[in-house]
Amino acid sequence: MKRIHGIPLAILAIFVVAILLLNLFKGQASNEKISRFGEYQGYSEMVYDGVQRTSDFLTLPDGTRLAYDLFLPVNNRGVADEPLPTLFKYTPYGRAWTVLDEDGKNNLSEMGMPWYYDPMLRFRAWVMPNGEGKRMDALSRTEWLGDMVRSGYAVIVVDRPGTGASFGKLAHDPSGVAQEASQIIDWIAAQEWSDGNVGMFGDSIQAQIQFQAASTGNPHLKAILPATTWMDNYSAVVYPGGVLNKIFINKYGNVNTTFDAMATPVDQDLDGSLLAQARAERNGVDLAEKVVGLEEAPYRDVVTPRGRNLWVDYHTLYPLLDGINRSGTAVYLINGWYDIYARDNFLIYANLTVPKRLMVRPTDHSGIDSPGNDVDFGAEAQRWFDYWLKGIDNGIMDEAPIHYYMQGVDQASAWQAIDVWPIEAQQLRRYYFGPPQEGRKVSINSGSLQGMPSTQSTAVDTYTVDYTTTSGKKPRWTGLAVPHEYPNMRLNDSKSLTYTTPVLDAPLDITGHPVAHVWLSADVSDLDLVMYLEEVDGNGNSTYVSQGNLRASHRLLSLPSFNGLDLPWHNHFQSELQPIPAREPIELVFDLLPTAYRFQTGHRLRITVAFADADSFHTPQLDPAPLVSLLRDADHASFVELPVIAGE
Repeated sequence: MKRIHGIPLAILAIFVVAILLLNLFKGQASNEKISRFGEYQGYSEMVYDGVQRTSDFLTLPDGTRLAYDLFLPVNNRGVADEPLPTLFKYTPYGRAWTVLDEDGKNNLSEMGMPWYYDPMLRFRAWVMPNGEGKRMDALSRTEWLGDMVRSGYAVIVVDRPGTGASFGKLAHDPSGVAQEASQIIDWIAAQEWSDGNVGMFGDSIQAQIQFQAASTGNPHLKAILPATTWMDNYSAVVYPGGVLNKIFINKYGNVNTTFDAMATPVDQDLDGSLLAQARAERNGVDLAEKVVGLEEAPYRDVVTPRGRNLWVDYHTLYPLLDGINRSGTAVYLINGWYDIYARDNFLIYANLTVPKRLMVRPTDHSGIDSPGNDVDFGAEAQRWFDYWLKGIDNGIMDEAPIHYYMQGVDQASAWQAIDVWPIEAQQLRRYYFGPPQEGRKVSINSGSLQGMPSTQSTAVDTYTVDYTTTSGKKPRWTGLAVPHEYPNMRLNDSKSLTYTTPVLDAPLDITGHPVAHVWLSADVSDLDLVMYLEEVDGNGNSTYVSQGNLRASHRLLSLPSFNGLDLPWHNHFQSELQPIPAREPIELVFDLLPTAYRFQTGHRLRITVAFADADSFHTPQLDPAPLVSLLRDADHASFVELPVIAGE
C-alpha cells in the first residue's frame, strides 16, 4: 500500500472524505432555517463584518442639542450605503461612559460594581487603541447589538436633555419625554441611512420611555422591546406597600451621579468644552436629585406646588395606555422573577391590546436584556425586530405569546409557553397559619401551615418587633445592575414568626401571584408587615422565593383604574390612612411578588412574617419595640393564598 509520510493512502482518503462530509453537513445545518423561542438561524444573516461608530449632535425643534452615538455596518466596500431599519435607545443614563478618567480612576467602582470590573477595565484600556478601552458604549454594554448591526441594522443611542453630553434640562413630564422621543424618531426617519422603520430597546426607565414614545402614535415606530418597567412606580419600587425603599433611594442617587461623571463628549468636542457648557446649563439639577426628592412624597395623593400629582402625573404608565393601544406599536415585554417590577410587567401586559409578547426570566434588574444561561436574548431580539422592521415572516407571532422560566426544574424543561396570564390551570389554594410544630424550634413561634382554618375561639402568636430582621444587603430592591444575592434566610427566620408545611411528598409548583390575609392587633398606631415566601431543605436551610410588604395604616382596599388582575390594590392616599385601633383586630390584605417556582420533594414551604427589613426599607424604630399579636382563630383566619398549578 502506498504511503505519504508513513500514512496509508486509503486511511488518508477516508480522513479527507470525512472532513468533506462534516463540512457539507455543517453547511447544510447552517443553512437550515430555525425560528423558535431563543433560537434563530437562516432568516437574517450577518452580511456585514464590522461596525462604524460616530458621535454628534442632533437638534430638537426647540433648539436643544442632543448628543448621540450612531452605529452603522461596514464591509470591505466601506459603510453601508443602503437605508436600514434603525434601533433607537433614548437614555438618561449616558449613551457612552468614560470609565477611566485622566488619573486612571475607575468611575464604575463608585457604583459598587463587582471587584473584578476594575482590573478588567484597566486591561481593556491598555490593549485597545485610541483610548477606546476607556469607553463603554452601547455595543460594549449590550453585546447582541453588534450582531444586529452586522445583520443590517443601524443603531442610535441618544442622551436625554440635561444628561450625558446633551444640552438642555432634564424633565420628567411623560408627555414632554414622549414628544422628544417622537421628534427624534422623525429625525431618524429623515436620515439617508434610515429606511423609516424604527424600533426601540432598553431597560427600566429606558423601557418606560419606549412606552411614552409609542403613546404618540408616531407611524415610524413599528415595535419596541421594553425590558422591565413600571405601571406604578410608587408601589413597585419607591414605596412598596407604602414603605420607603431606602436602599433604592440611597444607591440610585449615587449611581446617577456616577453616570454623569462618566459622560463622554461627542467626536467634535476634542477638548471637552461643549460637555462643560452642557453641564453648566443644568444648574445642578440632575436625575439623582429628582429621584432622591421622592423621599419627600410618601403618599400617592401628594400634589406639587404647580398642582400636579407627583405620582400619577409623573411616575405611572396607566394614563398613557389609551395612546399606546391606539398606536398599534408591537410590544415585546421582558420581565424577571427577581426584578423590582416583577408584578408591574404582568399588569402592563394585561392592559395592552396591541400585538404583544412577554418573556419572564429567572433574573433581577441586572442584565435583564442581556444573553444569559437561560436564553439567547439576542436571538429573541432579532426575531422580534426582523419581523416588525424588516418584514421577515419568521413565525414569532404564531407562537404562544408568553414564555416564562420555571425555577427548580431541569434547564431543558424550564421554559414554559402559555397563552394567558394568570395560568388557566392554576388553583388558588389557601395555607392557613397554624399552631407550633412539635419538636421544631426554628423561630419565635415555629408555627405550621395547614389546609383548614382553626376552629379555636382563641389562637394567637405574640411577637415583640425585632428591627434587625433583614433579607440581606444585596436584595432585589436596589434596582441596579448589581445581581441580587439573598443569604440563607435561616437566621432571619429565627428572629421572626414562621409558618411551615410538613415535608412535601411530591413537588409543588407555585406559579402566579400569592396573596396574604393577615389578622393582627398591636399596641401602636402603625407598623410595617413584611412577608417572605421561602423553601426549606432537609437541613433547615431557607431559600428566598418572594416577598410582600404593607404598612398597616395603608391597608384600605380600593380598585385601580386599569386591569389589576384582581390583586389587592391600595391607594396609599394620605386622606385614607387608617391608624391601628388600640388592641383591636385589623386585617391586612396584600400580594407578594409573582413567581414560578417548584418546591422539591422532601422540602418544606415556609411563610415568614417580620415587621422590618432593616437593609431594604425604612421602618421607624419605636422604643419600646411594639408588641404584636398575630391572630389565627376561627373568626380571624390568617392565611396565604398560593397559585398552585393543577395536577400538582
